[in-house]
Amino acid sequence: MNIYGQGNNALLHGLQVTIEAQGLESLIAATPDEGEEDLESFAGMSALLFDVQLRPVTFFKGYSDLMSKMFSMSGDPISVVKGLILLTDHSQVIPLQSGLRASAEFQGGLAIDISGGMEFSLWYRESKTSVNNRSFKVLVESMEPDSLM
Repeated sequence: MNIYGQGNNALLHGLQVTIEAQGLESLIAATPDEGEEDLESFAGMSALLFDVQLRPVTFFKGYSDLMSKMFSMSGDPISVVKGLILLTDHSQVIPLQSGLRASAEFQGGLAIDISGGMEFSLWYRESKTSVNNRSFKVLVESMEPDSLM
């Protein structure tokens, strides 16, 4: 999943989420590809936020880890990224024609929550993956007269 932002003829790669899985062929009665017969079962998720690689999350590694997670799963998604990002913090004094000065302040932030989950069914031999992305952007501006020059 890729999320881009565009403005003033510039393109910003905001977010990239990747789900990785290997060695799950035996769970779905499939034949592994050539050279992939001995791969250890693994599933995980990684994210790039504003071109910065974040810590990857491993759902399970190995068949025994998969079985223990399947029997103890709560069904809740695992959080990959959760936090607040300060986008801008700017203050400026603007001289006005009347001789007064105006003090302007701008602050902008981004709240982000990215989570993902995997569900396995040994009975039906299927798996489902989900990625949830929630974000909120806020920009606060204030301008007030300061004092005489």
